[in-house]
Amino acid sequence: MTDPTTPKPPDPPTEPPQSSMSPAAGPTLEANLVAGAGTATPAKRSNVRAWAVGGIALAVILFSGGAVIDMFNGDELKTTAGATSSPATSPTSATPVAPTTAAPTSAAPTSAIPSPTKTAPPPKPPSYKTLTERQWKLIAKNPDGYLGKTYVVYGRVTQFDAATGTDSFRADVAHRRMAEKYDYETNTILNGSESDLDNLVEDDIFRANVTVLGSFNYDTQIGSETTVALLQVDSIKVL
Repeated sequence: MTDPTTPKPPDPPTEPPQSSMSPAAGPTLEANLVAGAGTATPAKRSNVRAWAVGGIALAVILFSGGAVIDMFNGDELKTTAGATSSPATSPTSATPVAPTTAAPTSAAPTSAIPSPTKTAPPPKPPSYKTLTERQWKLIAKNPDGYLGKTYVVYGRVTQFDAATGTDSFRADVAHRRMAEKYDYETNTILNGSESDLDNLVEDDIFRANVTVLGSFNYDTQIGSETTVALLQVDSIKVL
């Protein structure tokens, strides 16, 4: 049985009968060639038909195999697609946030009334003590021992000039007002503000509220040095 897919080789052409080269042979040879051509035509048609049948059979086989492959591939693709789809590839869903139900807090109004700022009371004016004769003699003896103490004294201005300046003067002081100006015996240096001492001159008798500042050393006119009590004049009055 001949395989329809195998092409059949063409038949060899039939050799024309040999004839003499006479002029009469021309039509005969031409007739033979025409006859030979007509004889070969059925063989060529058989070969073309065989090729056509083989090509159709091959196309049917290829078509059938391709359909099977497509069906197989389609199932495989569907299976693969189903297997690879996972929740990991799906977009992450946002977790809903529960609404806050707590009521907003509001600051309670301050009901406390601010207390007024307390100011320190002004300092009390110092109390100036009067002295006895003995008490004054103790202060004159040791003024450093009574530093900062306040007293009332009396005196007579003995020196208030350019040498002492406008805010200091020298006076003889006693514990009380004396009958005579020469009865004031204790040599003392007093220091105060220029405005308070502006109306004071030598030989004036005065009354003064003073604060003890301690002892003071100064040079005398005869070249010696003396130590006396130094008093701060807080207020003064000419008598």
